[in-house]
Amino acid sequence: MLTDVCNLHCPYCFANEFVNKSDTEITVSAFQKAVDFILGDGSHHSVGLIGGEPTTHSRFAELLTLLIKDRRAEAIVLYTNGVLLDRYMDLITHKKVHILINCNAPEDIGDANFKRMCRNLDHLYQKKLFEDNITLGINMYKPDFSYSYLMELLLKYKQDHVRVSITVPNMENTRNHNAHDYFQTMKGRVLAFFEELLSNGIVPNFDCNKIPHCQLTPKELEPFQKYMEQGPLRDAIMRSNIHDSIVKCTPVVDIRQDLTAVRCFGLSEVSKQNISDFKNITELINFYIRTIDAYAYNTVYSAQCVACKHRKTLMCSGGCLAFKINEILSVQQYAEQRISDFKGRKNE
Repeated sequence: MLTDVCNLHCPYCFANEFVNKSDTEITVSAFQKAVDFILGDGSHHSVGLIGGEPTTHSRFAELLTLLIKDRRAEAIVLYTNGVLLDRYMDLITHKKVHILINCNAPEDIGDANFKRMCRNLDHLYQKKLFEDNITLGINMYKPDFSYSYLMELLLKYKQDHVRVSITVPNMENTRNHNAHDYFQTMKGRVLAFFEELLSNGIVPNFDCNKIPHCQLTPKELEPFQKYMEQGPLRDAIMRSNIHDSIVKCTPVVDIRQDLTAVRCFGLSEVSKQNISDFKNITELINFYIRTIDAYAYNTVYSAQCVACKHRKTLMCSGGCLAFKINEILSVQQYAEQRISDFKGRKNE
């Protein structure tokens, strides 16, 4: 996380605990320590740059250049709203860089910002010919979310895929609700969007908060069967994650400017760790899996989850863990107390 600063104020921001709360930037030395932590043990070969909006960092070009020159980094993923990319066109189109542009609706970010983003897309696609390294995305954050503007962009640039995410709860009063109730309010619009995408040969791929298979009825899925009869499109669908019943939430690990890490921003308040306490990224991921993820599958959102085979075989976490983080922590504390009690009896 290069900076807390963002040039936008999206109502659904998943990092709202930090974003635009300060103008804190990561220093060059801290950035290098974070990169060493991620790439040092050889288990990871890519680094994501996030914010706030990463391109607002006053030394963004210097940080990206350092990473481009690092031979351990085979890929660099820039997560951006796309509005300020014109500042760095030559640098961000390096072959190592992959750009994931979250495309916000003009009514959310204003016409001026939207038009500037579109100009940047034109430049990337039509002048830089960088289409193979660009993915457009959308955060679906309300039951009547807009998507016509994104359809126009996807068709204009002849895209065959799009990154999608149903936004995660980003405020305390939206956590510890039944995630399945939330999916019920969202799925009608999501399915309509997906059908329009697929009818144009564009395959959506969930990044976060995928709708569990149990929340979709055969009647709702029936209109999509025809797309599985089209060879190339069927193959693309099978390579995506929209066709299966797997809904797994795994640690993302976001490293902040002060070199504390969180499992993901949805759980930032309860998962902060200093990376100096761990040897490498693998050790930190394993820590999160043991202390949070392992207990997530022993908590449920609804009665449907209790006997669910997918939950019992770790194939479905039911949705974003932020919906049930208090329950997860309660189970975690119970288990840790039992372990402590057992050790106490063993030592008597």
